[in-house]
Amino acid sequence: MVNCSKQKNIAKTGIIILIVMVIAGYSYFKFHDLLAGPIITLYSPTDGTSLNKELVMIKGKAERISMIFLNGRKIFTDKQGTFNEPVLLSGGYNLMEISAEDQFGRKISKKLQLVYNPNQYTKLN
Repeated sequence: MVNCSKQKNIAKTGIIILIVMVIAGYSYFKFHDLLAGPIITLYSPTDGTSLNKELVMIKGKAERISMIFLNGRKIFTDKQGTFNEPVLLSGGYNLMEISAEDQFGRKISKKLQLVYNPNQYTKLN
């Protein structure tokens, strides 16, 4: 009888530990986005690119944001968080800053450096 009672206690403890682990895993899964904060991913153009046209489309994706800005000007994303924003470059070096904020006030920013050279030779293949 003592052995059976011990096995029941071990089984109860195991089930309780399993339930706690499942709840902790589920909570982490649900709150991961909340804990991670905002993310900005720039697709094009790449940082440091030299261009021969003055109009460039800044393309990227922002996740977990409530607001996003390009050089201090508010821009908008679609439902998936992607943005595609036209920018006119001035001759020479151009520095752009894409910044975002989430609903809890956490901020992130990315800098994008581009060089506009209207006389740059474009090689055709």
